Amino acid sequence: MHLLENSNSECKEVAQKLKSSFYVDNCVTGVFSADEIEIFIEKTKLIMSEGCFNLRIFKSNMASKSVDKHSGETFILGIIWDNDVLKCCTSFDSVTCEVKITKRLVLSTVQKVFDPIGMLTPSTLLPKLLLQEIWKMEKAWDQELPQNIVDKFMKWFNEIQILKDVTVPRCMKIDIFTELHVFVDASKGSYAGCVFARSIVDSRVSVILVRAKSRVAPLKLLSIPVYHV
Repeated sequence: MHLLENSNSECKEVAQKLKSSFYVDNCVTGVFSADEIEIFIEKTKLIMSEGCFNLRIFKSNMASKSVDKHSGETFILGIIWDNDVLKCCTSFDSVTCEVKITKRLVLSTVQKVFDPIGMLTPSTLLPKLLLQEIWKMEKAWDQELPQNIVDKFMKWFNEIQILKDVTVPRCMKIDIFTELHVFVDASKGSYAGCVFARSIVDSRVSVILVRAKSRVAPLKLLSIPVYHV
């Protein structure tokens, strides 16, 4: 952050972009042309080299002098980037009927679904509700769960495998005619919200998910209108 705030005037614009584009050791950002890619890479390397940070392995969906066109799958902060679409990793170790289903196993399996955008929210809410139900039983971590809970977990586990094919476009086409639509809903068991961007580009309507989030209702009962708020 010190390097970015004290960069020279020629690199100020790139430095500002870097300040909002670094996540741990990954920089995820975008430009509008192949020429801009070259300028961005050159100035980025210059800024970061002042702190002895060597940026390497650049990938882009557009070929340029310094970067080959991206092909195949690349993991970005736990999200899969493939063919300029984003998708979640839902590959799990197999769970068979011979395996004892415990609170520990359910929790560890559910936590393997990393979905920061929320594209799998309808499917990831189900195990959250199941975990809350398990917690109410006050079972030990390695105690086998009742059959009705096991059946619910296995049904979810078998169905979520197909979600590897769910994708969202990486690029959101933001135009002068762009609207943000927000939807929220709540029930006694959970509440959720999602944001969509609706754009009109070249007389065509594009609707893309921006973010979605869900939570289970707290054990302390509240009214549904409160959840909506």
